[in-house]
Amino acid sequence: MSNLTKARLVEMLRNAAQIIEDQHVALSHLDEATGDGDHGVTIHRTMRAVTAALDESADAPLADLLKQIAMKVMMCDGGSTSPLLGSWFLGLAAAAADDELTPDQTAALFEAGLANFRKTSKASVGDKTMMDAFEPATQALVAELNASGDQAQAFQAAARKAAEGAELTKQYVARFGRARTMGERSLGHLDPGAKSISFIFEGFAQANA
Repeated sequence: MSNLTKARLVEMLRNAAQIIEDQHVALSHLDEATGDGDHGVTIHRTMRAVTAALDESADAPLADLLKQIAMKVMMCDGGSTSPLLGSWFLGLAAAAADDELTPDQTAALFEAGLANFRKTSKASVGDKTMMDAFEPATQALVAELNASGDQAQAFQAAARKAAEGAELTKQYVARFGRARTMGERSLGHLDPGAKSISFIFEGFAQANA
């Protein structure tokens, strides 16, 4: 059994932001195949808003910090990415019971984040969106936390499932965003949104290694 501290969650978010910093050009190249070619730019802006909120509100209680992150994210010029990830952070904030979370509380935190993200996204697994990485990652995280209570193992499992979910988007026809206008031609291409979420969970796993 291990708890998730506010300091560790901050480290996780900074790690995730750094991976997006490193990969945002590649993410825009991915988006050129099915979208506007700007996903790397928008997710990069969004994660920079996350780090700005971390810098500005470092001393705030976890719930307040997550609310500040959500507000900063939703105010940045991040296209559709801003309201989507903003809603996720608001969901996290609503379930942040304390500055140190037990495995059960961590599971509840990420379940609440996914539930709020789903309300904004309206997408399901198989629609070739961020949800294709978000849902399996969250399910794997919760399952491992319930089984072992080990935060490190749980975030490793989440990262694996996020990566697998992103890879599976090659097999899906897009049903949201500009990519949906391509119909069957979207087959064979990775969804850049799902890939960016897999990078975020990779950052979470690295911080818990």
